[in-house]
Amino acid sequence: MHRISRRSFLKGVGSGAAAVLMGSRGVSPASAENARCSRISGKTIHWIVPAPPGGGYDIYSRLIAPYYEKKLGAKIVFDYMPGAGGILGAKALRDADPDGLTQGLLEAPGLMLSALTGETEAPNPVKDFTILARIMKYQQVWAVRSGSPFKSMEDVLAEAQKRPILFGFTDVGSAPSVNIVVSTFLLGVNADFIAGYRGSREVMLALMRGEIDILTYALDLLVDEIEAGDLRPILQVSCERISPHPSLDGVPLLCGDDGMAARRAAELGKNVEEAKADAAALVGLMGGGRLVAAPLGLDAGLSRCLEESLYQAMNDPGFHAAAAAARRSVSPERADVALSELKAASERSGNFIPIIKSAIEKVRR
Repeated sequence: MHRISRRSFLKGVGSGAAAVLMGSRGVSPASAENARCSRISGKTIHWIVPAPPGGGYDIYSRLIAPYYEKKLGAKIVFDYMPGAGGILGAKALRDADPDGLTQGLLEAPGLMLSALTGETEAPNPVKDFTILARIMKYQQVWAVRSGSPFKSMEDVLAEAQKRPILFGFTDVGSAPSVNIVVSTFLLGVNADFIAGYRGSREVMLALMRGEIDILTYALDLLVDEIEAGDLRPILQVSCERISPHPSLDGVPLLCGDDGMAARRAAELGKNVEEAKADAAALVGLMGGGRLVAAPLGLDAGLSRCLEESLYQAMNDPGFHAAAAAARRSVSPERADVALSELKAASERSGNFIPIIKSAIEKVRR
């Protein structure tokens, strides 16, 4: 199979996006399949990307835009609003007019816990938006650089007895930060956190330079570096194997009866069943992934039409082929199912609030 790197994909998709942004006036309003969407056919939708150009949010936005445009008979332009772990973009989306002409992406895990802690004034993804769909789930791994002395989780646990293990991320409240903070707590890993990197690329460079020991991101974000021999996964933050990719052979899981959380709870004299439940809750929360949303107050008919059009776009074979070429996992889900799963995961996630608050204070110091 011909492999397309992220850089090549971004170069190609960038030119395609330019055509979308500059020349999609040729999209026919008649292509809208539902009369309830007629009020936005032929108009411009401002799509909020809560991150800088070139990252995962940008890629997923560019992947779905042409298929969603075709379903709606509308034009999509991207408004990049990076900052505060996606909170700035989320606030702009929340506060926009509920007319269907402002939509965008949300990072569910970080926003949910940030909102629950009350530390960052983050909008709540369950209460403050009209959720239209879920485009993907987070399935993250811990990874180390190829020259790291950590060959396994046993090495990490042993070194953590001597010094804090350094983890890096962009912002407190981002999905990687939530993953790191909660999973290190569950595993009893003495950890310090370095925040403020401007994107996943900077976090990777910090790892390569030895500024941090471990990073955590979705496997598909790291696969190019893994196959180049620059990174090595050492933990799957999941309850089952994330992918058949050979780099995950022998890499332990976080949750489950034989997972690291249960094992460490037994070693540390903690309640094993509670540890298993907390690990499963973290994985479920991460599964909230990236949501497509609009402001609250959307007309019911318009909301239903947008949901259906988006779901059809996300199940277009062309969209799945483009995602596969970009080496990006997608797991389209309707709004009601995505919300139900997120609410269920968030119920036990309240246990994580003191942990997150403590980490926020550590980073501030």
